[in-house]
Amino acid sequence: MSKKSRDIELFIVDIFVALEKIRHYCMEFENADTFRHSTLHWDATIRQLEIIGESLNHLLGDMQFMQYAPDYFRKIVNFRNVIVHEYFGIDAEEVWDVIQKKLPLLEDDMRVIIEKIDIIAAVESVQDETDDPVVLDMLKTLVE
Repeated sequence: MSKKSRDIELFIVDIFVALEKIRHYCMEFENADTFRHSTLHWDATIRQLEIIGESLNHLLGDMQFMQYAPDYFRKIVNFRNVIVHEYFGIDAEEVWDVIQKKLPLLEDDMRVIIEKIDIIAAVESVQDETDDPVVLDMLKTLVE
């Protein structure tokens, strides 16, 4: 099976979708302990963090994206590697800190980047593939 390359714009949209899902999954929790003990929310969030890291890993290989990417994006890729390969040792407080403090910064920086990289076609493609109202509402904000 041949591996088809993927447009960088889709990886960018993947990050926004993952950020929105994490926000939705975590909204009912007030701290790391209660969050960690909700297995469904924890597992779903960890998966979305993996997607963010993997998407950034692909994006950091693109020259156009790299000219706008802050240095800390590499740390996000490294964090993804930790949660994938050392999943038994994931610290709930660290994950909670990432969700509460680091992901808003990532979202702000990604919004600056999409002012320079046109993602409209990628957003439309994802809109055609999903029926999740939370994701659809967020996607609308990306192209307004």
